[in-house]
Formats: sequence, structure tokens, C-alpha cells
Amino acid sequence: MKSIGVTELRQRTAEILEALHDAEEPVAILQRSQTTAYLIDAKRYEAEHEELRLARRSLFLREVREAEAEYATGDSTAYADMDALLDDLHA
Repeated sequence: MKSIGVTELRQRTAEILEALHDAEEPVAILQRSQTTAYLIDAKRYEAEHEELRLARRSLFLREVREAEAEYATGDSTAYADMDALLDDLHA
């Protein structure tokens, strides 16, 4: 991954932003030798953000189906109160 300093970013902003369109990876922005931010092409960010949203939704729906299946077969656990549920989750 390419990295650039804040000073270089200030001096070459337009050039760096133009190069992002063809870049395969984000550009790390360094301030005092520490990574402080990443620059990524907007279209790439939006596509990756949508992919992550869909993956999270898919995982959620799978977990709901598994919970429904457990409930239907009687394999689910009933809890007297929220504290009992939380105790079980932390065990």
C-alpha cells in the first residue's frame, strides 16, 4: 500500500486524488510517521460498503433462520429473566 505524508498531500492533492481512480488499494496518510487516515476512490468505497451491508444482512438472516429452526424443534432455551440470559451468554 502506498503511503504519503500530510505535507505531500497538501502539495499534490489534485494529482493524488486523480491517481486514486486507478489505484487497487487505498493510500495511507501519515502524520508524524503514524497512519492517520486512508484515501480510497469514492466508487470503490461505495461498492465495498454495499458489499459489507449485504454480507451483514445475509448473516443476520441466517442467524434468524437458525434461531427459528431451534425454536421449532424445541431446542431453544427459555429464560426466566434477562439476567439469566446474560449469565448464559457470558458463560
